[in-house]
Amino acid sequence: MCMSKKDKKIRVNISVDRELLDKAKTKLDLFGGKVSTLFNSYLRDFVTSMDKRYNENQKALNERIKELEDKVKKMEKK
Repeated sequence: MCMSKKDKKIRVNISVDRELLDKAKTKLDLFGGKVSTLFNSYLRDFVTSMDKRYNENQKALNERIKELEDKVKKMEKK
C-alpha cells in the first residue's frame, strides 16, 4: 500500500506541563479520546487559521503593491 505524503504521520517530541497533560487525559477519557487526537485537532485549527490570516494579509499586500506600482508609473510619465 502506497501512502501519499499528505497521509503520513510523524512523531514529534514536545514538552508539556504534566498537570495539564493529566487533566487533558482525564477529560479525554470521558469521551474515549486520546491526547494525540486533541493535539492533532488543535494543530489543524492553528494551521487553518494561519492560512486564512496569511491569505487575507497577502491580498491586502498585493493591493498595496499594485497601488504603489500605479503611483510609480504615473510619476514616470511626468
